[in-house]
Amino acid sequence: MQRLIVSAIVIIGCRPAEVSYPALARDCSPTRIGKVTVLGAPVADVAPLAVLEGTFDDQERTARVTEVATELLQVRGYPRAHIDVKRHEACGIELAVNVDRGPRFRITQLGFQTDDRFPEDERVAAVADALGTVNAVGGAYVEDRMDRALTALTRRYHESGWIDAKIGRPVTTYDENRGSVAVVVPIEPGPRYRIGAIHAHGGGVASRSIAINALGIRGGDWYDASQVKTGIDRARRRLDRRIELRIDVAPDHKTIDIEARLGEIQ
Repeated sequence: MQRLIVSAIVIIGCRPAEVSYPALARDCSPTRIGKVTVLGAPVADVAPLAVLEGTFDDQERTARVTEVATELLQVRGYPRAHIDVKRHEACGIELAVNVDRGPRFRITQLGFQTDDRFPEDERVAAVADALGTVNAVGGAYVEDRMDRALTALTRRYHESGWIDAKIGRPVTTYDENRGSVAVVVPIEPGPRYRIGAIHAHGGGVASRSIAINALGIRGGDWYDASQVKTGIDRARRRLDRRIELRIDVAPDHKTIDIEARLGEIQ
């Protein structure tokens, strides 16, 4: 009787032992911002400062970015927002950003204290900013942007014939309980000037007549700088020559005299 012998071969796999690798070294260069810590607000509220982490340390840039981050908070309705950034040396330069947003306000009233006939919709459009989310009803009040807008509005008044117009500082009334602000802009328009005499000099009689007709304005009309400019451009095209415009204000008569000086044929 034969015996059956079965041999079994068992292969046992050997897994190599785990090796622990050292952590990647942080860049602790003294020329870089190693960390930005934000206190007092979500990081998203001061995103321009948060993204400085890992960049080269530049104190002037940090100051500029802090101004930008502060303005962004103001645009969101926090007119008293303040950001304080302190820097110290650790792993590189670390920034501690302390944010005080202050209360939030929205404009519930925006008006102009004046009795002139400047189009109301143009005034409102002149001060509104950021697609109506700044310096508009329902939006945030940002003082420095309002100042720039009122400077431009003053220029528009002057160009529309209110040569002596003055626009004062906005009067703001804050309601802490309702989180609202009312803004009233005082305007001293002064008299509106009309067009006085219209003259043309140089060239021949026919050319001067064409230039005056091309202006499309008459003595006694309200002065409007944009209309005068359009008229002069039209006269230049018709005559194909250089024309200089001279404007003289006559305070005693509240009129503006216009003179077109015809130059060389182009």
